[in-house]
Amino acid sequence: MEEVLMKTLFELCKPRASVFDETKREDVLNLSDLIEGNIDPQAFFEENYLTSGMKVLFDAAFKRFGKEGSTGVVKLTQAMGGGKTHNMLALGLIAANPEYREKVLPDNNKYKGLGKVKVVAFTGRESDAPFGIWGSIAEQLGKKDMFSQYYSPLSAPGETAWVKLLEGEPLLILLDELPPYLENAKSKTIGNSDLCTVTSTALANLFSALGKGQLSNVCLVVSDLKATYESGSELIRSSFKNLENEVNRSALNIEPVGSTSDEVYYILRKRLFENMPEADEINQVALGYQEAVSNAKKMSFTTVTPEHIYTGIKDSYPFHPSIRDLYARFKENPGFQQTRGLIRLMRQIVTGLYADNGKHAKNKRLINVFDFDLNDRSMLTTVSQIKPELSNAIAHDIASNGKAIAEEIDAQYQQNLVADVSKLILVASLANVPNALLGLTLSEVIANLCEPGRDIAGLKRALDEFQMKAWYLEHDKDGKLFFKNTKNMIAELHSLVESYDNDGVKSTTLKTFLAEKFKPNTGDCYQELLIFPAVDEINLSQDKVTLVLFEPYTGIGLHPELQKFFDNALYKNRVMFLSGSRDTMNRLYAAAKELKAIERIIKNMIDEKVPEDNQQFQLAQDTKIKKITAVLSAAQQTFGVLYYPNIKGIQSADFSMEFKGNNYNGEDQIRKLLIEKLKLTDKTVDDTMRRKCEDRLFTRKEMRFSEVKSRAATETSWNWHHPKALDALLASCVEKDLWRVHGDYVEKGPFPKEPTSVTVSQKSENEETGKVILRLMPKFGDKIYYEVGAAATTSSLQVDDPNNFETTELKVSFLCVDSSSEHPTGEPILWTRDIKVRHKIVDTDAGQTLHLKSQPGVKIKYTTDGSDPKENGGVYEGEVVIPSSAKFVQVIAEYDDDFYDSQTIKIDSSAKKELVIDKEKPMVVMHTFKAKDTKESYENLEVFKKYAEELSDVRIVLFKLDDKGSDIGYIEVNIDTKIATTAQMVEVTIDNLKSSFITNGRANIQFECGSVSFKTGQAFYDFVNEKQISLSQFKQEEIKIK
Repeated sequence: MEEVLMKTLFELCKPRASVFDETKREDVLNLSDLIEGNIDPQAFFEENYLTSGMKVLFDAAFKRFGKEGSTGVVKLTQAMGGGKTHNMLALGLIAANPEYREKVLPDNNKYKGLGKVKVVAFTGRESDAPFGIWGSIAEQLGKKDMFSQYYSPLSAPGETAWVKLLEGEPLLILLDELPPYLENAKSKTIGNSDLCTVTSTALANLFSALGKGQLSNVCLVVSDLKATYESGSELIRSSFKNLENEVNRSALNIEPVGSTSDEVYYILRKRLFENMPEADEINQVALGYQEAVSNAKKMSFTTVTPEHIYTGIKDSYPFHPSIRDLYARFKENPGFQQTRGLIRLMRQIVTGLYADNGKHAKNKRLINVFDFDLNDRSMLTTVSQIKPELSNAIAHDIASNGKAIAEEIDAQYQQNLVADVSKLILVASLANVPNALLGLTLSEVIANLCEPGRDIAGLKRALDEFQMKAWYLEHDKDGKLFFKNTKNMIAELHSLVESYDNDGVKSTTLKTFLAEKFKPNTGDCYQELLIFPAVDEINLSQDKVTLVLFEPYTGIGLHPELQKFFDNALYKNRVMFLSGSRDTMNRLYAAAKELKAIERIIKNMIDEKVPEDNQQFQLAQDTKIKKITAVLSAAQQTFGVLYYPNIKGIQSADFSMEFKGNNYNGEDQIRKLLIEKLKLTDKTVDDTMRRKCEDRLFTRKEMRFSEVKSRAATETSWNWHHPKALDALLASCVEKDLWRVHGDYVEKGPFPKEPTSVTVSQKSENEETGKVILRLMPKFGDKIYYEVGAAATTSSLQVDDPNNFETTELKVSFLCVDSSSEHPTGEPILWTRDIKVRHKIVDTDAGQTLHLKSQPGVKIKYTTDGSDPKENGGVYEGEVVIPSSAKFVQVIAEYDDDFYDSQTIKIDSSAKKELVIDKEKPMVVMHTFKAKDTKESYENLEVFKKYAEELSDVRIVLFKLDDKGSDIGYIEVNIDTKIATTAQMVEVTIDNLKSSFITNGRANIQFECGSVSFKTGQAFYDFVNEKQISLSQFKQEEIKIK
């Protein structure tokens, strides 16, 4: 299908000549013009659209003229400027001029037989009518004398008088703007009353008279101005109520222009343009706008449906469909004359579009409600009068001969986007009544501004910038943008910015901001950060690299003061400078001031406990994000060169600050640049680093390591590493025996080969057998020889299994040999067993006895009088009865003329408990004796067989064990206290259980006995002595003597 180009407004629509006629532009016709014959009916009807309200009015009036209408009173209900007077004029003209009815009225046959209707009218602006309303009506009817009796003094005609005056031919009575007349009439005294009261009575009588049959062809039309004249309208409403009470019917209420219909478009079209294009031309325009909105919706800029715009334009052309909704917001404003006011506004807009031979109309396809020039004084006055309190918003934010915010942004981008945005939002902000709907959402703004060929993405960007600069633009909780008469947060921000100076913001906000963005979090490429320091404030240290952010220098290279500082610095390899071009420093200051201001505003909001979901608080947070971006962007332009030390002195490299959103890591970007320029290495400690260190820093065979570190800080040829890299290199080289540490000094290899040696560690020891198992680890060798009683040599016995060397000796000599002869044979190593003395104190009937034990071959010496056992000690050969007076026993081990494990054993004589036992009588001990394994169980049974007569309360458990010694099942036998047995029988029982149930594998036996009978008390004493059990372990209540 061939594409049809959309034609412009200039090509399709021709304005009426009256639009440009200054003498007609502001004319407001009234009823006096009608009575005086000053209105040309043909010109009037050519420029006026027949609204549905007007059709209802015509129909009601002409029915009345033909005596078919039951209602003789019609009330036009709409605020000032809503079309009431206009409708009265149209009715008066069509009633008095039958020749125009066929052309104007769509259903003219209904009124064809009716001739000319007499028309009389009264406008309340005629406040000086000498004979009152009734006298004016009588005079227009040529019957002035009929009411002569009501003129002096002025008095109200009665119902009959009105009937006599008005009866006869069809008659139209028009009463307009009565409230101001009645207001004025209050001040005129008539007898004991006033003219207002008299007039109200006269009108009540007139309304009542219209209900009479004689006046069935008389129609009275009255306008209601209740929104403007409260006092007067109350009188009128009272009169209508009286009329209802009298004739049992009410006046017919008619709204001249539908407030929710599209009639406003039709009125504007008829009033302002001579002709409209064909439907297909309009359709092409509608399709173009539909596509523009569709594209915006695809980009998620708006939620308005393209079809809604399309159908709206087909009804509203040549006006944008938004006019009706936006106009409805401010039409009720005090002082704004509704339809009349909109016609006046749109007439000025059309005049502006078609001025200069249609300069603007040639680039437009629709007329928008904001298509006005606020730099035109007349237009500014018209718009400002709708809501005067927005004058400051207009002057600062919208239009001020190129100086307003919107104009400055448009000039910057060389387009006219923001001006349209701001004027659209202005129109949406003009409502000035309680609970008014104000503003538009971003989606609505974009939808209303979409048009063929307009850059919507640019529109969104421009709107964002406008929001960041406008002083009077606000947001409500639903995200609607609107203008207020008070300054917003942006204005407050601007005021704060004006109060800041460069030095102040540099030392606070900017310094803090840059410190955060360049903070050495990882600390691998630099460890200290200085922001805008004085040169004498730069102090370098040996172990830390310092990054200095310095104000840019306009000359070539590094700032001369910094160059001089570098040349004189000791630790030249411990500093770098980030600087750049000074041209952008002022921009950085400006951005930092705005950031400081918004942070102050947010802090104030927090202090004032403004909720986080508050619209202004959220806007402030959003603004802060944008200001951070602005500071980053300015910093990006400002700090563009990094100066760092190298073998030639100081080297420069271009530094590009790259950030996503507000996420910026200066340390990371400096690290990447230094690695790229081979100044910084992120490699771990390796042999290459060692060789470079020995070549550039560690240049002598032996040096203090502090001197090596100092050279790393002074030699600019040395690369930067992690701060702990040199310490890690030292540890690595020492571990690999490439370097050796001698106190504060470090010696570098190669070194002579180390002599062999052996490391001995004890794995285990069997206290019963005295056998130990040693692990021998050769060092620098592969063979180990051992000797007992002499130093080991290569002629000694060789160790077969170094990991499990068994010996019962207390001292063994070992020699390690390197069979390859690479390492010389070192000295023999003498291993000495860890000699210990174990002791046990047993309470017996004879008193406390001391039992001592050590490794085989070890002599134990002791004293009980507190003297040194080395000199005076007796040699332990068996249990020792401790003297009752002894408080301590001194013990020491001696082996091969050396002494080991000196101990002081405290004797607690109070711990001994006297048991009442008769050595001659049999006794029972009810005490639990436990054996946890097989060996201990059989040992206990052997002792019981020697001394015990009977056992009871016996428990025997046999655990079957697998190859690894783990429990895989058990057998348990219990003998209670009522059944007595012997140790011999228990042993037999255990053997029988093993042979019956555990025929193969090992078993672990646990044996427990809770009651033992002895033939005599002496047998009990012999039992505990052999078991070396202290009598203190028994309680008297456990002993029962038979």
